[in-house]
Amino acid sequence: MPVLSTVGAASLRAFGAFRPSGAVVTFISATGGTVTTDGDYKIHQFNSSGTFKINSAPSSATIEAMLVGGGGGGRSGGGGAGGYVYSSAFSVSTGSYSVVVGAGGVQGDGGSSSFSTLTAIYGGAGGQAGVGPASAGNSGGSGGGAGGFDPNPRSGGLALQPTSSSGGLGYAGASSVSYYGGRGGGGAGSAGNGTTAGSGVSAQIGSGTFAAGGSGFDLSLSEEGSQTNAASNTGNGGPGHDSGEGGNGGSGVVRIRYKFQ
Repeated sequence: MPVLSTVGAASLRAFGAFRPSGAVVTFISATGGTVTTDGDYKIHQFNSSGTFKINSAPSSATIEAMLVGGGGGGRSGGGGAGGYVYSSAFSVSTGSYSVVVGAGGVQGDGGSSSFSTLTAIYGGAGGQAGVGPASAGNSGGSGGGAGGFDPNPRSGGLALQPTSSSGGLGYAGASSVSYYGGRGGGGAGSAGNGTTAGSGVSAQIGSGTFAAGGSGFDLSLSEEGSQTNAASNTGNGGPGHDSGEGGNGGSGVVRIRYKFQ
C-alpha cells in the first residue's frame, strides 16, 4: 500500500492536480508618460515621445486613446491645427507600444502624433505672403489659412484627418478673397472663416481644449496679426502675421485611459 500511494501521488503531481490555477488578470497594469488617477481609471499623458508598456492585461483588453498632432506654423496665414483622434475601445495586449508626439510647426507643417496604428496628422502651415501658389494654405490634419498680399484668390489647406484610416477630426483653412491679410487656419471643431481661426474641441480624456486653428489678420482693419507661439501640447495652429513670419504651432499630445481597479 505505501508503494501504491507514492506512485499515485507522483502521477497526480505529473498531471498538475496539486497545482493551484494561475490568478486571472482582471485589470490592465502599465507604465509610461505622466500618470494620473481619475476614479477607477488611470490616464497616461505623453507630452513627448516615449513608450507605453503594458505589463499585464486581461484577454480582450481595450483602452481609450486620444491623439493630437502638432499644429502648423503661422506664416502670413494662420496654421491649421493638428488632427484630433479618439478611440473609445482600442484593443491591446501585453508588450511595448511606441508613442510619438508631433512637434509644432515653425514656419511650416507640424509633426504627426501616433500610437500603435492610430495617427493624428500634422497641422498644415499657413500660406506664405506674396504672389504665387505658395500663398495657398498647406493641407494637413486641419488645413492652414491662405496667405495675404496676393491679388489672386488662394485656397485654404484641405483637412486630411477625417479621410485617414484613423478617422478623427479636422477642418479646412479659410481661402483668401482679397489682396489684404492672411486667413484663419482650420481647427478640429470648425473650419477657418475669413481671419477667424477654426475652433478646437474639448478633450475626451481628461480636461482641456485642443486643436484650434491659428488666427489670420486684415490690414484693411489695421490688423497686423500675431507672432505669439501656440501653447505646447495643445496641437493649436500658430497665428498669421503680416511679415509672413507668424507664431509657431503648438506641439501635440497623446493620452491613454483604462480601468485599473
